[in-house]
Order: sequence, then structure tokens, then C-alpha cells
Amino acid sequence: MSLITWTQVFLIILFSLFAYLILKKKMYFLISGFATRAEEEQEALIRNGHPQFAGRMFAVLAAGMAVLQLLAFTGFSYTFELQIGFMFLVLFGGMILQAKKDIPAKRRRALITSSAITAVVLVGVGILLFFGMRQPDVTFGDDSVDISGMYGREISYRDIRSAELLDHMPEITYKENGFEFSSSAKGWFRTEDYGAALLFVDLRKTPVLLVETTDGPVFLTGRTPEEVKGWQQGIEQKTDAPAQ
Repeated sequence: MSLITWTQVFLIILFSLFAYLILKKKMYFLISGFATRAEEEQEALIRNGHPQFAGRMFAVLAAGMAVLQLLAFTGFSYTFELQIGFMFLVLFGGMILQAKKDIPAKRRRALITSSAITAVVLVGVGILLFFGMRQPDVTFGDDSVDISGMYGREISYRDIRSAELLDHMPEITYKENGFEFSSSAKGWFRTEDYGAALLFVDLRKTPVLLVETTDGPVFLTGRTPEEVKGWQQGIEQKTDAPAQ
């Protein structure tokens, strides 16, 4: 199984375990902040259904992600993204609803805190995904080619050995230092046959431009095949030009 599939299975098992321990074994100390409350507050929270709500939330997460996992067998390409969206919706939406079950004296503060955390996290994740999944822009300067965006860099023409088009992206064995979500991979990854490489790729797109440099291979995909072919031609023209 792939790393993503193992992650999906792990989350389903983890949420199922939390639901069982909270609902069946009444291990309410697993809920953040519950164990530090005064005994009177803990009893009031239990009467209000506060910890039980958390257990049911984990049960919904486990069941929902398990059902969505079945989509992977249909060839659906966005199962993991759908699961992550569902997880965020249930976790943060549930956190806000759970705050309403707090004791009256702390209910307002709990609502404000949970709403603020939800907003900050969602905005942060949205920004990360926006920049991480954008296709790179490649521009040609007098002395170097510039790859913009997350993990972007300038590559001097003197450091480029070759540029060729591949029919597919070589297998990625693991991430060293980079961004990886869905089919997008940016940053440093270990690849089969090429070792450590700098990636700016969408694994669903072809062709893949392989730029061999003195610092290692660089892989790129573009918005269209024509764009990638244009990058290859631009690199060849620049590297074939007489040294200035």
C-alpha cells in the first residue's frame, strides 16, 4: 500500500479507538482539558454530555472516513482530499458545537476560542494548499532559468547538463524536505533511479521535464504539454548559446 493509504487506514483506526475508549470505557481524560478541570466541573460536563459528544464525534469521523475509503476502489482520484475535507469539517464544526455543552460560566469563552482556532487553521491550510498546488512559472533570464513558487530556485545555465522530456514521473520513494498533497509534489524527494531530486510536479500531468544539473535532477510539469515543451526548447537554446 502507498503512504497515503497507510495514513488513511491509521486515521480510521485511531478515531475508532478514541471513540471506543471515550464512549465505552469512559476515559474522558483523553479529551483535551478535561483532566485539568475541577471535579465539580467534570461532573457538570458529563451531565451536559460534553465528553460523550467528543466520543460520538470520533465515531462519526471513523465511520465517515471508512465509507469514503471505499471510493478508492472505484478509481476516484480525490478520495484522500475528500477525507481530509470531511475530517476538518467534523473536527472543527464539532469543536464549536461541543463548546455549547460547556458549563455556562465558560461557554462563551469556549465558543470564541474554538471559533478563532477554526478560522486560523482553515485560513492557514487554505493558503498552504493554494501555493503548494500551483503550477510553477518558468522564466528565462540572461544567465539563469528561474522557477518560481514554493521551493522555487534559480538555475544557472552553466549548471545545466541536459533537458529531456519523460513520458511519466519516476517513482517517488519518500519525501526528504518538501510539500506533498494529492498529486502535487514540490521540494526535495528521493526518486527511483535518480536519487535525491528537486520536484515541481503534478503527478497526473505529462510530459515531465527532466533537467539534469550539477546539483542534481530537477523535474517539472506544466499546465499544458506545449508549455513544458517550450521550457525544454528554451533551456536548449540558452545552454547551446556561446558563453558570454
